[in-house]
Amino acid sequence: MLQGQTYDRIAEQFRVTKSTVSKSVTDLARDLQSVVGVIGIDEDSAPTAHVIRAHAQDYLEALEHFVPLAKPAATTSPPIIAHTHIERLVLHTARHSRCKQRDIALLLMLIHTGARPNEIARMTVADYIDASGQRRSPLYLPAHAAANGIARPLLLRDATALYWLDAYLAWRLAAGYGVSDPSEYRGLQGESSLFLRRTGESFSSSSTKATAEKGLHDVLQRIFRYANQPGLGVLGARRSVAHRLQTEGCTHEEIAFYLGTRTGSVRRLLSKSTQKPSHSRMASLPFRT
Repeated sequence: MLQGQTYDRIAEQFRVTKSTVSKSVTDLARDLQSVVGVIGIDEDSAPTAHVIRAHAQDYLEALEHFVPLAKPAATTSPPIIAHTHIERLVLHTARHSRCKQRDIALLLMLIHTGARPNEIARMTVADYIDASGQRRSPLYLPAHAAANGIARPLLLRDATALYWLDAYLAWRLAAGYGVSDPSEYRGLQGESSLFLRRTGESFSSSSTKATAEKGLHDVLQRIFRYANQPGLGVLGARRSVAHRLQTEGCTHEEIAFYLGTRTGSVRRLLSKSTQKPSHSRMASLPFRT
């Protein structure tokens, strides 16, 4: 579709109706907007064919970070991630992960900030610490990394999360991943990605080619699988942050600002109503051909 094929041509190729193709593409695009985040596209925006084609590279980058299995299978809203869930997730991640410093830091950043995987993947070392090595306070997600293109503070105040982020940066320095002048950014390159693959490469890719890599979202999905807690995932993390902020007295408008979204999305995150089941007939239809 992103290579210019019409819905009619795709429908003929897969022997389905045009409406089936249209709905499948729209459903996937909405998932990418809400679960991963598409740079320059609000998660509530209608993903028309024109919009998808105009932002083809951004949708393809989001697709590299998307894991279909991470989409909640149940028809109810994702559960709130409680402190006991976090303890269990950290314990099992430490036990099973091949890069526990990174994975625990990544998990806790997601849970405590509600940032989308694609947004986290675009953060740099310099976004977390300044040149002298001190943590930035407050911590900001820059506009170029935010899905809606608007810079916002990330409410990362948890001491355990900060401890593991520092431990991960120390591990990176020891491993020689993204190192630079030892007198700046704790010996790391300030412009390097905050989170890297185990091989030292960035999760954020400018390539538009189809790859087998599922990126940072794949790592997060694996982390949630460690604890064997059905329903826990990225959407559950964002929903948990929304509920926490509401408990702290934030309005829907303030919650929307901190999550980089709109008030309509906040109302859905806070709602206990059921979610519309995904359209599965075209599950095998590729977003990119």
